[in-house]
Order: sequence, then C-alpha cells, then structure tokens
Amino acid sequence: MTLHPELERRFRTRISPFVRRQIESLDADAATALLSQFEPDERELLEVPDFNDDPLHEDDVDIHPFPDVVHKYRSKILYLTTDECPVYCRYCTRKRKTLLSEGHAHSSPAEIAAYIAARPEIQEIIFSGGDPLMLTPTDLADRARVFLSLPNIRFLRFHTRAFTTAPGLVSEKLLGVLSALQAQFTGKFFAFVLHVNTAAEVSAEAAAKIQAVRRLGIPLYAQTVLLREINDTAAKLAALCTALIAAGVQPYYLHQLDHVTGSAHFEVTETEAKAIYAELRLRVPPYMLPRFVRDSKQGKYPV
Repeated sequence: MTLHPELERRFRTRISPFVRRQIESLDADAATALLSQFEPDERELLEVPDFNDDPLHEDDVDIHPFPDVVHKYRSKILYLTTDECPVYCRYCTRKRKTLLSEGHAHSSPAEIAAYIAARPEIQEIIFSGGDPLMLTPTDLADRARVFLSLPNIRFLRFHTRAFTTAPGLVSEKLLGVLSALQAQFTGKFFAFVLHVNTAAEVSAEAAAKIQAVRRLGIPLYAQTVLLREINDTAAKLAALCTALIAAGVQPYYLHQLDHVTGSAHFEVTETEAKAIYAELRLRVPPYMLPRFVRDSKQGKYPV
C-alpha cells in the first residue's frame, strides 16, 4: 500500500506480527474490522471542525504537572509510561504522542512519587501510555515499586492492548513480576483494563493470558470504543460482551469516540449510538453491560 506522503510523515504505523497472523484466520468482515483500526487512511488528513490533537485537554497546565502525568481526578493520576504500543490505533486519544515520529519527555518516577506523597488524597496510579506492557518486566516492576512504596497508593491499574494484539508480552517473566509485587505489597490492589473492540480480538492466545493473570487473583476489565463500520451494531457489541465474559474479563466502559485529529470517519453519531446502546441493553444481562460514556477534561459522563 502506497501512503499519502503527508500521512506517512505525520503519523507512525504499527501492526503487530500477531495481529497480521490472526487476520489470516478470520473471515473477511472480522479481518477488515480488526485491520482498519490500525491501517492508515487518507481520511486522517481531513480537517474536521471540533476534531483536534488534544480533545481531552490533557496537556492543559492545570492537570498536567509532568510531561507524562495527567491529574484530572482528585484521587488518581494517569502515568504515561511510554509512547510505544504493539499496534497504533488510528483513533488514539493520544495520537499526538503515540503516532508521532518522536515522543514526549519523561520524568523520573521519583519526581512523580514526590508529587504524590505531597497529596495524600491520591490513592491510585494508572499505568498507561502508549502501552505499559511495552516496558520490560524489570522496568515495569521497578517503576511500580516506587509508587507502591507510598503509603497513600492503594491501587495500581494497567491499561493495555497487549493481551489481544501481542499476547507474548504477557510473559512468564511478567507474571512472575506481578506475583512478586503482590507478595511485597500485601493489602494493595492490582487490576488490568484491556482495550478490546471486537469479539474476534478475544483469541485463544488472549484468553490463555487472561486466565494466567486471573490465577494470580488479579481482576481484568475491558473498555471499548464505539467505531463506525467496526462495532457499530448491538449484535456486534453483544458478541464482544459475551466473548469477554467467557474469557474472564468484565465489560467496563463503552466510549463514544474522542474527537482526535484524523478520526472523524470512525464516529457514530450520538443519536445512532444511543439507539445501539438501548438495543444492547435488551441483548445482554445487566452484569455484562458496559457503562456508555463520553470522556472530557472534567471526567467521564453518561451518553
């Protein structure tokens, strides 16, 4: 595929070897729904009103104390551990960071820990990015220990796409690191939030890694972005919820698309989205139903 020079200049493309192999085993519709999340599209170059590089205002100085920290909720901080991912989603909220040819500056965990220690109301740190599982298990553990050593930090959460796009990153070494952290920091709680958009992404390989983490007693949740021509029917979303529950993952959030540059072609209108969600309520029991939300600088609110 020949890319428009400007598209290639502005945004990186990465599709993991695992995803490329997986596509070969899927039917045409499922393969297209998976691949189109990561393949560059010239529609990304369109200038669309209300779509911009930082739709959640994460770089605003009042919630951005460090280049790699967002603090918009009183009791938690978002730690952007890396700009790297196994795949680059073309609708990524942090497209300005993850899909750029050069990333943002990084702060030392010790600097961030000092900030947290001065604010005892902060109880949770969310490792995100990019994808935190792109770090080596040793690096991940070293950073986690800095924060878990703080008395006020009770919860550590990892946001990742690795389980479904590069399950090899959920290695025996990583599982050992997680077990060691649990043993060292008893009474503190760990969780994973997986980004999964279609039922086909819950492969046998992904399910095996999910079960390995569940055996450690660590819960897993899933968040999904509602995307045009990918998962924009109640039937597709119900299949996803069912696949997640079957694998041992609790559906958590269904997100309306963030208005990030170059993603307008993925958007499902709010009127359509509400109708889809209303039908989804009729297709799955309440315990399988994710909360339908739109994100903002002020936080999430129901759609």
